[in-house]
Amino acid sequence: MSNQQPYARRIQNIQSHIVNNSCNNNKKNNNNNNELLYDCVVVGGGITGSSACYQMAKEGLKVLMLEQFQEAHDRGSSHGDGRIIRLSYPEDTYVRLAKMAYPEWSEIERLSNTKLIHITGGLDFGVPNAQPLIDLIDSYKRNNIDYQILTKKEAELNFPQFKFHENDLIVFQKDSGVAYASKSIKTIWSLSKRFGAQILDNKKVSRIKVESENLITILCEDQSVYKTKKIVLACGGWVNQLIHNSQLNITLPLEISQETVFYWEPKLNNTIDYTQFSNPVSIYYGESICFYTLPQIDIRGVKIGYHHGGNVLENMESIKLPYKKENYNKVKEFVGSYMPGLNNDKEYHSVVCHYTNTSDLHFIVDKHPRFSNVIIASPCSGHGFKFGPAIGKLISHLVQNKPSPIGSNDEFLLKRFNINFFPKRTSA
Repeated sequence: MSNQQPYARRIQNIQSHIVNNSCNNNKKNNNNNNELLYDCVVVGGGITGSSACYQMAKEGLKVLMLEQFQEAHDRGSSHGDGRIIRLSYPEDTYVRLAKMAYPEWSEIERLSNTKLIHITGGLDFGVPNAQPLIDLIDSYKRNNIDYQILTKKEAELNFPQFKFHENDLIVFQKDSGVAYASKSIKTIWSLSKRFGAQILDNKKVSRIKVESENLITILCEDQSVYKTKKIVLACGGWVNQLIHNSQLNITLPLEISQETVFYWEPKLNNTIDYTQFSNPVSIYYGESICFYTLPQIDIRGVKIGYHHGGNVLENMESIKLPYKKENYNKVKEFVGSYMPGLNNDKEYHSVVCHYTNTSDLHFIVDKHPRFSNVIIASPCSGHGFKFGPAIGKLISHLVQNKPSPIGSNDEFLLKRFNINFFPKRTSA
């Protein structure tokens, strides 16, 4: 399956492998495409799909990625100016994955000569009895991660963007930061093509057919057809629709939510620096609520979101509903209480994105229970972007039947669910 050409030689010959990515040109080349047998086809060009494509192409596999919209589009889960990157997880699996993600991001930056990660440091804070904070401190100790517990005075002296409450538990970890989201997608797409991957946008997959354990046929809405040995379904909130259209006989226990993040400007005459060069990322844990903040990057204002505070949708094509007024007011209250230097009367800007959530909020990275050449790599439940290149490597190993690079990852396997199999339909 793998190209045995030495890595250095493949780098030297990269330019000869670049494939034309124009959708119009694809139509006249469909006959040639039909004759190709790919090692793997990736469906979905967000952070998960593009990272998988990049990692497999870098290892010499013949890879095709199909994206139903345009590069770095804003209709899914991978767009925007910034996302939090952090080691601050209570689960050891995510800590191992994060420790692998940081050097993978550095490698992408090196290969592309593009800055994608900026380290700001990170605050996790909230009510002192918040179980997530207690578990987080235990995880830091268990995994030998440097951290500091700050007093209110220490925290406000170092981070004047915040005003904390007297009894808050405040934990600082120096390695947290921001990943530039849309910029990262564009960069990973470009690198994937440099390593020989073929990427087609505006190419919606309508169904797949598993012919055998070594052959899958892919039919797109424009009637183009592709052949591959293996396929990765990394299409987020659209994954169940594709699985059902393809008669793959399972329904994944997923819930799609429409989330909104808000950007809040500093008040007039405020001299505090809220940019990424001074302001840390943060996560607040209340009794039953979680907010996250990112410093100003490209869009004016501090980005603040209510984690899992959006509307649940039936599917990705559902009519979009207004953000819940009571949740909007909770965001405003949080801004006024903890970041009083910001104007919480009205946000400067807002952005809509989607979470595709499992019931336990862990990822799915696993083979289909019946078809071992179908890999399901979705969803990220609102916290996956930071891990992108590491998840891509996880998928690449899975496609090549290599051991997991992070050891045990049972949290990502389908066996944890009571998967419902439905009868195979007789009609096409």
